[in-house]
Amino acid sequence: MQFSQNKHSLKKAIAMRHAHNRSSDSRTSNTSIAHSTALLLTAVVATSLAPTASANLLSNPGFEISAFTSAANVLTNFSGFQGVWGPEVGGITFATGGVTPAAGVNMLEMNDDGASYTQAFQTVDVSSFSTMINAGSATVNGSALFNTVGGYTGAFSAVNVSFFSGNSYGTLLGNSGSGTLNLDANPLTWESASITSLIPVGTTWMLFQVAYQNASIGNNPGFVDDTFMDIVPAPGAIALLGFAGLCGRRRRN
Repeated sequence: MQFSQNKHSLKKAIAMRHAHNRSSDSRTSNTSIAHSTALLLTAVVATSLAPTASANLLSNPGFEISAFTSAANVLTNFSGFQGVWGPEVGGITFATGGVTPAAGVNMLEMNDDGASYTQAFQTVDVSSFSTMINAGSATVNGSALFNTVGGYTGAFSAVNVSFFSGNSYGTLLGNSGSGTLNLDANPLTWESASITSLIPVGTTWMLFQVAYQNASIGNNPGFVDDTFMDIVPAPGAIALLGFAGLCGRRRRN
């Protein structure tokens, strides 16, 4: 009788241990699945925010296509002249004045327009980036190469991006601030100016511009080549996603 009772107790203990192990395995499995799901969702969102390689949003960034329009056309008809360069005074040219294009065979030449700055513009529809932009997690990077004829110093150039909620200048939301540059006197060197800026929520159009201060170039031409603009996630956006996934894992553990 005593042996039967001990045998019964042993079976009961074994059964209880197996049940505990199954419960523990189930919790471990559920935690693992939840963790994997969180990581997968983080990866999916991060991938959706990741920048596209070589995603230059500007058309004809190296001015290899010789067609252009006026600055007035670009500024008054965003949609109609999207992707077309519009200099105030100047045009697309080949090597001249001892200056050779930074790449390809053409570059933009800009001349004094009689005001403070001579500028060239291009509009870009960025509504396809609305999810990232309206989440407040989009950054624009813009840059261009500048050069002038030799024999003088002090040419002052700039690159700037403006943000709009619609396809007209009246919907201006703000601008990136200017990336500026004082050029050297060597026509054999191209020098870069650039900007990086958060994009305001509600932006659907952007206006990229390059400029020279007229007083700094006088009667000399200023040249531009290799323009670039892209949209990428703000530096902290993907890091925050990863942190959220880690916190989720810790809470479950």
